[in-house]
Amino acid sequence: MATVLVVDDVAENRDLVTMLLSCRGHEVLEARDGNDALDVVRARHPDIVVSDVLMPGIDGLELVHRLRSDDDPATASSPVIFYTANYLEPETRPIADACGVSRVVLRDADPRELLDAVDEVLAAGPVAVSVGPAEEFAQVHSRAVNAKLVEKDRALRHRERQFEAMATASPVGMALLGPDGDATYVNPRLTEITGEPAGRLAGEGWLTCLEPEVRREAVDAVRHPDAGTVEHRYRTHLIRTDLTDRWLRVHLRPIADAESEVSGAVVMVDDISDVVAAEERVAYETRQRQEEAAGHDEERLDSLRRMAGGIAHDFNNLLGSMLGFVQLVSDSVAAEEDAGRLDRLAAAAIIEDLGQVTRGGRRATVLTEQLLAFGRREVNEPVTVDLNSFIAALVREFTAEQVTVALWLADDTPPARIDRRCLDRLMHSLLRNSCEAMPSGGTITVSTSADPAGGAAFVEVTDSGTGMTPEVQRRAFEPFFSTKPGVRTAGLGLSTAHGIVTQAGGAIVLTSPPGSGTTVRVRLPAAAREVTLERPGPPGTATRDATGEVTVLLVDDDEPLRGAAERFIAKGGYRVLTAGCGAEALRLAEEYAGPIHCLVTDVMMPGIDGRQLAHRVLELRPEARVVFISGFAEALLADDGTTLEPGRPVVAKPFTGAQLREAIAAELGAVR
Repeated sequence: MATVLVVDDVAENRDLVTMLLSCRGHEVLEARDGNDALDVVRARHPDIVVSDVLMPGIDGLELVHRLRSDDDPATASSPVIFYTANYLEPETRPIADACGVSRVVLRDADPRELLDAVDEVLAAGPVAVSVGPAEEFAQVHSRAVNAKLVEKDRALRHRERQFEAMATASPVGMALLGPDGDATYVNPRLTEITGEPAGRLAGEGWLTCLEPEVRREAVDAVRHPDAGTVEHRYRTHLIRTDLTDRWLRVHLRPIADAESEVSGAVVMVDDISDVVAAEERVAYETRQRQEEAAGHDEERLDSLRRMAGGIAHDFNNLLGSMLGFVQLVSDSVAAEEDAGRLDRLAAAAIIEDLGQVTRGGRRATVLTEQLLAFGRREVNEPVTVDLNSFIAALVREFTAEQVTVALWLADDTPPARIDRRCLDRLMHSLLRNSCEAMPSGGTITVSTSADPAGGAAFVEVTDSGTGMTPEVQRRAFEPFFSTKPGVRTAGLGLSTAHGIVTQAGGAIVLTSPPGSGTTVRVRLPAAAREVTLERPGPPGTATRDATGEVTVLLVDDDEPLRGAAERFIAKGGYRVLTAGCGAEALRLAEEYAGPIHCLVTDVMMPGIDGRQLAHRVLELRPEARVVFISGFAEALLADDGTTLEPGRPVVAKPFTGAQLREAIAAELGAVR
């Protein structure tokens, strides 16, 4: 195989020819211009030279002339093939013949033509040296080069006109940058977009199309490129000098020269203000729909809360009367047994059966408590609670198989204002839900923190479970909604938690990416400065009537419950007056001749509710004390869940006789 010298000022062209010749097994030498080629030929004497014609400095024609004029016979007789894209065969043939060029091959021809030409020239051997007068060569050379320069100049001018037409008609702004990052050309569209004249956009003026924080990066991409010709994209909000604003999308692509060196960049700027306006409009409409959907969900939940509260109220009355009479029967059975009128074994069997009814009623009571908590109308007594101590103690007692509970309690967590019983139910509900989300075990993390803005404390419960789908998250706080159809559950866990937190004046948020666990974040109001509330009462001390009895006015619109409560109170040694509504109770308060020491009234009643009744009775009998009984304390609660009757006792339905008598006795402690 032969040694071939490839001469071309474009590196990519040299690489292509080298690859072709190497595939034929030739040894390939390279030179980037005529001067280099002369040195290589004189030093290495290659078997053949494959050279471009149009090159800076010594072009191909001059190279051949100098080779033929060399004093070294081996150099002077070196075969040469012109491989060119700039000259056609008829243009180079006269001077090629005069200089002894063996073949002329065009670059757009089949590559095999070059390989075949190399083989043919190698087979012919060294060329005969025949050099004409220098003046003759200079004339031929000058004509050939001038003709090509004229042709190239015309082509260049044509391309310039084409570029100008294209840049002027372009719907996007354009700027050409030099290697220093300064703009050397901007098209008319860029001046329209920016509102700046072309003169101000020249140099570094084009940088107005970019945000200040990315301008240095854009210039460095041209001056000191680290990633070659990688395109850089930016989005800019431009306030023009006429105070109108535009949104721009800017693309900057560095330009590489023949040696793969970055020699500038092209910048394309598109006005996307309409696109951004459309995006903002779509985003606004989406937010509107989401807010409307959230409003509908809130309305639906509010309706469910009211329904749940009403059901719980009626159910509590049923439970109260049922459990009350069961207790009265149990007391009667025990009395009969003590008096010897009932066999001990028979009495025990009856009491055991009644106990089963009582236990069922207590389970139903738990359900009504959950419904009331969801409805945010549960009877509660907010107190100041140290969250860190409370949660630490609760977690110590909490156990679950294959579940680890980790605590992260911030020292600056403020105490919260909430009913301790409700807080206990809230935390147990969240922990149980987390356990159910990890059937194969996992970790529950309970953390506390302070609100940086102040006025609140945060409690977070995070599990490592399976997470929730968006649809499940949307319905998570609905009552009776459950993802566990095979489990006997009322689906009141999270709905109860929601009601407890909102009644306490806080907020609860659930986040749960599918497969990534669930986090429940609870915000509770921080406890304000403790205020000691004096128990409301009469200015003086109530006294017994002439017979030495204490009189209680009992008011409840549910007749069975009223009957049970009357017997409970009477067992405490009190005289009991009963009324089925507020109007009847007011008539009794006006007409009864003796003192009325205590008013025991249901809260939710048709017509005059319990709170209104209490105030009107106290106007008639200011010495009376008041005890509220309620299974649905809506009339006693403000919107934020705080009681409207601070200091007055509220006995939650269903209650036992002992609970009711204890509340009355506590209120009547000062009666003589």
